Amino acid sequence: MKTEMQNTPHTPWQVERYERLVRDNRPVYFDADDFVEIIDHYLFQGAYKKSLRIANYACEMHPSSIALMLKKAQLLATFSREERALELLSAVENLDPSNQDVFLTKGAIFSQLRNYERAIEEYNKAVFDSDEPDYVYCSIAIEYENLGNFDKTLEYLGKALEVNPNNDLAIYEAAYCFDLLSLTEEGITFFRRLIDRNPYSTEAWFNLGVSYINAGLYEKALESLEYSLAIDQKHEHSLFHKGYALSLLERHHEAIGAYKESIAIDGSDATKHYYVGECHEKMNDYELARQWYLKSLQIDPDLADAWVGIAVCENEQGKPKDAIKYLEKGLSIDPGNVNYLCLLGNTCFAAGDAQMAIETYEKAIDTDPEDEETWFEYVEALVKADRLKLAGDVMSRGMDALPDHHQMMYGMAAILFLSGKNQDGTFCLEEAYLKDPDGIQQAITRFPGLSGNQAFMEVVDRLIQ
Repeated sequence: MKTEMQNTPHTPWQVERYERLVRDNRPVYFDADDFVEIIDHYLFQGAYKKSLRIANYACEMHPSSIALMLKKAQLLATFSREERALELLSAVENLDPSNQDVFLTKGAIFSQLRNYERAIEEYNKAVFDSDEPDYVYCSIAIEYENLGNFDKTLEYLGKALEVNPNNDLAIYEAAYCFDLLSLTEEGITFFRRLIDRNPYSTEAWFNLGVSYINAGLYEKALESLEYSLAIDQKHEHSLFHKGYALSLLERHHEAIGAYKESIAIDGSDATKHYYVGECHEKMNDYELARQWYLKSLQIDPDLADAWVGIAVCENEQGKPKDAIKYLEKGLSIDPGNVNYLCLLGNTCFAAGDAQMAIETYEKAIDTDPEDEETWFEYVEALVKADRLKLAGDVMSRGMDALPDHHQMMYGMAAILFLSGKNQDGTFCLEEAYLKDPDGIQQAITRFPGLSGNQAFMEVVDRLIQ
């Protein structure tokens, strides 16, 4: 009876013979190239220990085989025996001083040892006679990235793309660097130049689109993503980001269509279903939104945003008590999310549980005391709940925590006027105006009751004349 391995159609004959010899306890002999074939087969299967065992045996049989010595060195490094691997590679280098695989393997091992400078030295030796210099340049770029030298990273990624404008690894790494460093304009310039050299690069158009999204240029992003899809209609990432750009443009029906096309290609990503739900939520179709949020949770029960999305739907349908349990579920997954905490605090006020609301907002403040918006969310909720004295106390604490944030002074002025303390409010508003003359409208937007407060509006009219 044939073994399972023998029934595998792509099993090399060398492997079949090796297995047969071992099974029959007969002497094993192959030439060096055949041993390499056997080792590669087991490497592909993930049988690393077996591969190393065979490599050791093969090297004893063919001690001068450079190919086998390289395989053994690579396997030794896999088992964190880097020093022995480097010794073996030095021996190979003495036998064949111009062997590119030696330099590449040494570079990878030095990288594994976090000796990035030595890794770069070895890769630089490999680049000159390499058949694929663009991938060697990418390896050098990644080592500079490990060193935190992003200027050099981008320089070498640029070199890789000069050699091969279709190198998707270089494009991906460049996009990552621009995003990490928030170099939005530089990213746009980089990808536009790449497109000038290679106008049919799907990845270049896609990353240009993403760069435009990061720059807030959503129409340009949409145009770039459409070009990417004109080259490859099934480019799933372009379809997803097209949906995202459309949603940012508030074209939610079209966004849903793009998201669904992306889901048709790969529906395993829970966030895609979440974003469809978000579009329905923004169109006030809360039942459909809820269904899509639930679909996303079937794929990933730990997607906190989806639990919170359901809570928003419950809130909008006038069911704050039901919303609370979904918010608590979201917070159990992401307990440090200040936005969730503020939403829970606001929902607790709506559900009539002022004590829990205050405790939740206090937790939000403790989590991120330097976030101005968290202070204002708390204060605005207290004002809506007619807890003006407590709102003033919180605003005062906020001013102490963020003394250079002049909007906090406007917030205090607003609370004083809404509390009928017009003299104190006038002093506070004048101080705020001196420091930030453009902040009045934002204060009125935050506290709509000010627009009908005669005393406040009289002071505003005097200040802006």
